Amino acid sequence: MAETDTVLMTVALLGARPGITQAAKAIGVHKNALDREFGVVPVDPGRHLYAVQVRASEIPKASSDDEDVQGPFSNPKIAPFGP
Repeated sequence: MAETDTVLMTVALLGARPGITQAAKAIGVHKNALDREFGVVPVDPGRHLYAVQVRASEIPKASSDDEDVQGPFSNPKIAPFGP
């Protein structure tokens, strides 16, 4: 999945080790819309908060009042500065 077509989203997921399928279901997208290589990254495990990369074109258009899902957030490429 190319970096330019993905955005970051955070999702609150219960469970010892939540996976792509669980994150996709919480966001409301097919599991293939998530970047498997990026995975489900812990942001704040104490609050069960995780980050995932989602294909921007797959994010549901309707806004959600679900506090467990936040985003999309931009996902700029991080590269070294200077020569």
